[in-house]
Amino acid sequence: MSCLFYHTKRSLRLCASAGVNNTLVHNATLRLCASAGVLVLVLFSSFLFGCSRKDAPVYDDYIYAPVTNAFRQIELVENASLGTNRVTLVDLDVRGMSAADFKRKLESVEGAAVHVWMPGRTRWLIVSRPVTNAVSMSAAMEAIASDEECPSLASIFSNYVGTREEIMPAFASRLEGEVVPEWFVTKDIPTVQWLDGRDVDADIRDLTLSEIRSMQLVRREVLEGDMLAAAAKTKGDEEKATDKWNKAALRNPHDTLLNERLDRLARNAKGFLKVGKVLQAMKCYETMVLVKPTAASVHNFGMCLKKIGKSDLAEKVLKHAKELEK
Repeated sequence: MSCLFYHTKRSLRLCASAGVNNTLVHNATLRLCASAGVLVLVLFSSFLFGCSRKDAPVYDDYIYAPVTNAFRQIELVENASLGTNRVTLVDLDVRGMSAADFKRKLESVEGAAVHVWMPGRTRWLIVSRPVTNAVSMSAAMEAIASDEECPSLASIFSNYVGTREEIMPAFASRLEGEVVPEWFVTKDIPTVQWLDGRDVDADIRDLTLSEIRSMQLVRREVLEGDMLAAAAKTKGDEEKATDKWNKAALRNPHDTLLNERLDRLARNAKGFLKVGKVLQAMKCYETMVLVKPTAASVHNFGMCLKKIGKSDLAEKVLKHAKELEK
C-alpha cells in the first residue's frame, strides 16, 4: 500500500525526510506531526479507526483536579472587590440533566447577578453575586496572584459562559435532550462587562481583555472539536476534530475542558491495557499525541506499537519521546 500523507502542509514537507519504510505497517497510513519543533511519528490505520477511542469517564465519580482548581480560582475572582459580601456557588453536575431541568435550575438561583462557568464537561458552576457592582480588574489580579496553579486571569475566563440573561436565549427554541457544552458554541462571545479595568494601566487592561477574548475563542475551538468527534464517520472526520483540539492546545495549553478530555483518554488507555486491549489503548494515545504530545503520551504510544510487533516504528517513536523529555 502506498504511503498517504494527509492534508497538513507540515506533513507534506516532512514526509521526504522521515526515512520510514511504509511496508512496516500493513494497511496503514503514516502521518508525520510536528509539534514544539519535535517530529513525532503517528500511526493511522483503518483498523485503528474502527477501534474505540472512548473518553467517557472510566470512573463515574472521578473528579479531575484542575477542574476543582478552576472552581477555586473562579471564586477568588468573583469575590474580588466584594469586601464582607461573598458570592454563593452552585456546583452543578450536569450528567444526564435535561435542558429543561438546567433552565429551571438557572432560573431558581437568587442573586443580584448570576454568572455561569464551565470548567469541566459535566461540572459547571453557577455564581450568584449579592450585588451588581463590577469586579475590579486590579483586585481580581491580586486575588489570584498567590495561586501558583493559575496561569493568568485570562486563562480563568476560558471557562466563562456568560450572565444568566446572556445565555437564556439558548433555551428559547430547544428544551429537549440533555444539556451539553456544545449548546453554547453559537452564542456570542461574552463581553465580561462586569470586569472593570479602569483601575489598571490602559495597556494592561486592553491586553488582559484581548487575552480573555482569545481564551474564550480557544474554548470554542475545543467545543467545535468535540462536535466533530461526536459526528465522526471517517478517519478524515476524526482528523478534523484532532486538528481543532491541537490548534486549541497550542493557543491555550491550560484549557481545563480540553485537558480533562486528554485525562480521560489516558485513564481509559490504562484501563484497556489492563484487559489486554492494546489496539484500543493505542487509539487513545494516538489522539493524545496528535492533540498535545508529551513525553509520556508519545512514550506510551511507542510502547503500544512495540506490543503489537511494530518494533522498528516503535523505536523511532520512543526516540522522539526521549527528545521531548529534554
